[in-house]
Amino acid sequence: MNNKLNLFVLSLSKINRQHIQLFFMALTLALFVLGAGALEDGGGTSR
Repeated sequence: MNNKLNLFVLSLSKINRQHIQLFFMALTLALFVLGAGALEDGGGTSR
């Protein structure tokens, strides 16, 4: 159990600030692309 905890802490220490920024930038870009391509909801019929 102690070995797994040490392995987990070691893997967390390899994640630095630039990795987190890159992840959030890619997530933001993906959400922007999905939002730009989304269809408008008409909400029913209009005459």
